[in-house]
Amino acid sequence: MTSIAIGISEILKGIWGAASTYLARPRSRVENLHRDAELLNAKLVDFNGAIERNGQTVTEETRLWKLRAETFLSTEVDAIQRDYRAMRCLGGWSWNCVSINRRVTKKLEEVKELISQVDVSKVATTPPPPAMKLSISNNVVGMQSNLIQIVKQIRDENASVIGIYGMGGIGKTTLLKLINNHEEISKLMFEHVVWIVASKGCKLQKLQMDLAKKVGLNLKDEESEDDRASKLCDFLKEKNCLLFLDDIWELYDLNMLGMEQVQVEHGKEQKRKVVVFTTRSEQVCTEMRVNMKKKVKGLTFDQAWELFLKYAGEDVINSELAINRLAKEVAKECTGVPLALITVGRAMSAKRSWEVWNDALTQLKLSQMPKVTGMRERDPMFAAFKLSYDSLEDDNMRARLLCCSLWPEDFEIDKVELIQCWIGLGLIDEFDSINRAFHRGHSHIETLTNACLLELVEEVRNKLIEEVHPTKIKMHDVIRDMALWIASDCESNQRKWIVISQAGLRQLELKNEEWQVVERASFMHNKLTYLPRQTATFPKLSVLMLQQNKFLDFIPKSFFLSLPVLTFLDLSYTMIRELPREINMLSELQHLNLSFTKVEALPIELSSLAKLKYLLLERTWSLAQVPKGTISNLPLLKLLDLYKSKYTDLGELEGFQGCRKNIGITLHSMIDLERLGSLSQLSIWKLQLRDMRDLAYPSQLFENIMRSHNTRLGLERLDIVNVTTGGKLAVAQSNKDHQEGLECLRYMTLITIDDLLEITWKEVQPQMVFPNLHELTINNCKMLRNITGVFQLPNLSILRVSNCGEMEELISCVGSSVNSGIGLRSLFLYGLPKLNCISRQLLTFPYLERINVFFCPELRKLPFGAEICQNKLKGIVGEVDWWENIQWKDINDKNSLAPYFKFIPPHK
Repeated sequence: MTSIAIGISEILKGIWGAASTYLARPRSRVENLHRDAELLNAKLVDFNGAIERNGQTVTEETRLWKLRAETFLSTEVDAIQRDYRAMRCLGGWSWNCVSINRRVTKKLEEVKELISQVDVSKVATTPPPPAMKLSISNNVVGMQSNLIQIVKQIRDENASVIGIYGMGGIGKTTLLKLINNHEEISKLMFEHVVWIVASKGCKLQKLQMDLAKKVGLNLKDEESEDDRASKLCDFLKEKNCLLFLDDIWELYDLNMLGMEQVQVEHGKEQKRKVVVFTTRSEQVCTEMRVNMKKKVKGLTFDQAWELFLKYAGEDVINSELAINRLAKEVAKECTGVPLALITVGRAMSAKRSWEVWNDALTQLKLSQMPKVTGMRERDPMFAAFKLSYDSLEDDNMRARLLCCSLWPEDFEIDKVELIQCWIGLGLIDEFDSINRAFHRGHSHIETLTNACLLELVEEVRNKLIEEVHPTKIKMHDVIRDMALWIASDCESNQRKWIVISQAGLRQLELKNEEWQVVERASFMHNKLTYLPRQTATFPKLSVLMLQQNKFLDFIPKSFFLSLPVLTFLDLSYTMIRELPREINMLSELQHLNLSFTKVEALPIELSSLAKLKYLLLERTWSLAQVPKGTISNLPLLKLLDLYKSKYTDLGELEGFQGCRKNIGITLHSMIDLERLGSLSQLSIWKLQLRDMRDLAYPSQLFENIMRSHNTRLGLERLDIVNVTTGGKLAVAQSNKDHQEGLECLRYMTLITIDDLLEITWKEVQPQMVFPNLHELTINNCKMLRNITGVFQLPNLSILRVSNCGEMEELISCVGSSVNSGIGLRSLFLYGLPKLNCISRQLLTFPYLERINVFFCPELRKLPFGAEICQNKLKGIVGEVDWWENIQWKDINDKNSLAPYFKFIPPHK
């Protein structure tokens, strides 16, 4: 009975509590609701202020909270207050009190919940940086379906590893780039979107270091793989990360890259780690335990035909019905492989006879190809590349292509370095002028890129201002495989060429029998610390490439004794300080590159190298001792590069005999410049004039340069650094009866000429003196006011002006002396605090592709408007504040140019 009484008592208490709540007058409760609503509204104001103040992106959770709060304030609270006021007008108590009390009680609970749900300091998140857009060639055909499927899979929160596989050249990398560039990727809120090229033989260490560098984490080479993995995991565990791995050949533990899926506490947001990779092996996809694997198949015939037509040319294919029929058969033999279609199409683009097309089809059907990384021996794609290779103009061109395979896979090869190699190997025809040899080399590169056997790479020289130039080339890995196969006599002599480059190699461990047959060996870009002391003779080794082994600081004496037929040796970018005297044993040596080393002296025995033609000593800042006759007694020497070297003894150069020598050199006085001009056996290729203090009058410098036949005819690069001018630098000629300019000059720099006020043109026309100047850099000339005459140069393509504190305008006194259609492609302005005008005259800049402006706060006008969009403009790069403060004659100009502008924050 007692328990029943207690139960009834509790029930009655509940009834009384409810009655007292709902039957009481609602005034105090409505006022409480009003106060809580004001507090909620204040939080909304703070919420919106945080978003506007920080320019951030609201999270999905708080976006829903904001919507609920606004709805609550605009509907629920207003409705209750309206009904309460209506009830009071009736006077006294009514049954409306019950309804209002019930509603107010419920809403008080809701408003308190809304107030407690949000932390204003965490209502928004900084949007992640956009994925870096990757350049894609115009051979994108038939990939849309795969693209849509994989992007959809990336959006799926359950997907973490996606594998794309297929044969080499099928378009995997292009598809991966399309995914990276897709607009949907930027909407998925990944803090890091990272692109890494793995390639065959890539070590986990390299992937860890590359990933860390791109996400801004500092790792060290000497750390263990486990330590690096731990740091990557800690750094990335609270971040969403999307990793693109291009061209992997083996299983990688993604946990060792910090890409594991970490379990989070209940209620916390799950951070996504997504990896998308390409590979040639389906087995790798299986081993990587992908959530989705996608095979990239060949194009359908219609798609393949469209791509083939683009490169072979419709005018050729449609010139005869018989050729059209054969062309379709040739395209079919490419089995829908984009790279094969492009290569064959390019090779056949100039073939206009039925017989040639028929022969090409026969070759494609009959060619035998190697077993490369699991591919079939009779793979049609290799037949296609063999056809392209055989279609090159001569054996020398084919040898130039094969030479590119000595560099690492997926490597960006500097054009100048490649051409120097070709010259050293005798693959550039005989020449008198080094300029002509390089021009020919660039022509050969263009031939190979036009044939799609090499591709141009745009090198970003300066990340801050995004200075981009196509100074490098790259060899597709499939073509490289083919090249190495051909170089090994189609697998009959697999050790004829040994290429172990950029593989982390620390020591040479080849067996003696391997060394007996090797003819070329490339160990460049490794970590070699020493060379073997006791070695057998390498009777056939003619080419040895050891450049970019930055830990290699010593060459044992015995090493040179084992190389009786060596003709080409590259030791550039190593740490060696001396050459063994046994260098004289390399009696066949023709090319020796010691550039960027710490060599302090050359041994007199070097003079015994009777066949040496090319001696490269660029930027040997420690080179001080060269015994008399060491260089001058080399009878066949054609190129001596001492550009930016410490060694500048003209006495040694005066002793040259034999053929004309092409040289690069650094000089420190006008006396030496005049003396150099008198050495008729020399042709000056690169010249740096540095720290000169004996310039007697403004025009002396250029008069001396142009007075001498050996500087005027061959000079390609001229640097004037830290020279005292007395305020003027006058461009003048010594012989006023003959307007002869520096026709070969392509690159000129003026650096740290502190007293230079103006550049004048003394009775000469700029376009006559520098008719082919391509690139001009002016840096740290603090007093220089303008560079008007520069804009008369007809072939000036790249202009950089930086850190000139007094420069107010680039072009003054324009008049008719400046061509309004200037040929500049790239204009870089940096650190010009007083610059307020590029030109007061409207200029068309018909060829301008890029203009970069940084730290030029007074530059408020551009010398062009929206009309430049119709030309070649690709981008305007600068600070946000600078762009927003430009004064426009027409606001439509800003609207038209806005899509070309890339915002970079001022603090960068």
